[in-house]
Amino acid sequence: MGTTVRLNHEGIDRALLNPSPAITQLNRLVDLFRAMNRFDKDTVSDARLKQLEWVAGELAIAVPMGLSETAGESLRDLLAPEAVEVYLFFGRAGYLRTMPTVDTDPTSVDASERIRIYCLEAFARQAKIPFKTPSLPGWALRPTVSARFRDVISEHLQLEAGKWPEVDRPDAIVRGLAMWGVMCDTLPRLGELESMRLHDLTLTEETLSLAITRQPQGGLRGKTPEPETVELTEVTGQLLAQWLERRAGLVLQLQGGAPTHLWLSTPPHPDAGLPIKRRGISKWYLKTANAVQIEQDAAGVPESELVPTRWETMRRTLLAERQATETESR
Repeated sequence: MGTTVRLNHEGIDRALLNPSPAITQLNRLVDLFRAMNRFDKDTVSDARLKQLEWVAGELAIAVPMGLSETAGESLRDLLAPEAVEVYLFFGRAGYLRTMPTVDTDPTSVDASERIRIYCLEAFARQAKIPFKTPSLPGWALRPTVSARFRDVISEHLQLEAGKWPEVDRPDAIVRGLAMWGVMCDTLPRLGELESMRLHDLTLTEETLSLAITRQPQGGLRGKTPEPETVELTEVTGQLLAQWLERRAGLVLQLQGGAPTHLWLSTPPHPDAGLPIKRRGISKWYLKTANAVQIEQDAAGVPESELVPTRWETMRRTLLAERQATETESR
C-alpha cells in the first residue's frame, strides 16, 4: 500500500473544493439518488440516502490519499478492486474520520464496513459499472441485557390488562399482549412485524403457526425472501384470538376496503383500524419500556438492569438467549 499518509484538515478541504473527475461523477450519482429519494422513498429511503452521502464524502477524502494510481480518473477506476480494498482499509483504520471519536467497539467497525460495501454496490449498480464485492464482515451480536427482561415486560402488560374487566379492556392493551407474545415466539424485526398479514396465520386442530418473511439487516443481497413458519405457543394463540376479535370490530368501522395486515392502529389514534407502521410499533414499545423503567426505579433497580427501550435490543436479547439454549442442548 506504499507510504500514503492521511491528509490534514487543510488538505482535506482543498481536495473537497477541487474534486477529481471520479468524485465529480460520484457527486452526480449522489444527486440522482437524492432525486430518487424525493420521488419514492421506498426506492431510496432517507436512511439509505444518508449512508450514500456519507460514503461519497469518505471517498472524496480518500481519493487524494492515494487509493490507487488511477482512482481519481473515473468512477470505474474508483470502484476497481484495488481502490476499494485500500478505501475499506482507510475506513477501518479511522483515517477518513472528520470528527474525533472514542468508539473502539469492533462491532461498530464491522457495521460501518458493511454499510460502505452496500453503498459501493449501489453506486456501481446505478452507474452500470462492473463491481467485485469484497467479503462482508460476519454479523456479531452486541452484548445484550439479561433475557429476564422479557418476563418483566410480560408481567407489566399482564398487570395493565388486569386493571380492566375483559370486555372493557382497551384495544391497545389487547393488541400489545398479542404483539408481545408474537415477539417472544418469532423474534421479528419491526419491519417483519409491520408486514404480517392475516393469511400468514395457519390454524389446525392442534397448532397455530405464523409465516414470517425475514428481512435481515442490510437486506437479502439479491436473494428472494422465503417465509419461515413458526409454531406459536398456546398462550400466544389465545392472546391472538382475543386480538383478532377486537381487530374485526375495528375493521367494521372503516369505510372502504378492509386491510389484510395483522396489526392495526387502535383508538384513540385517528387512524384506528388502519395498518400500524413500524414507527407506531416502536413508539408503543418505547412507551411500555419507559413505564417499566419507572417501576424499576421506584423499586431501586440498578441502572444497568433497567429494561432496554429499543425493540431491536430486546429482540437480540431473546435471540441470544435462544441461541445459547440451542447450543447447550446439542
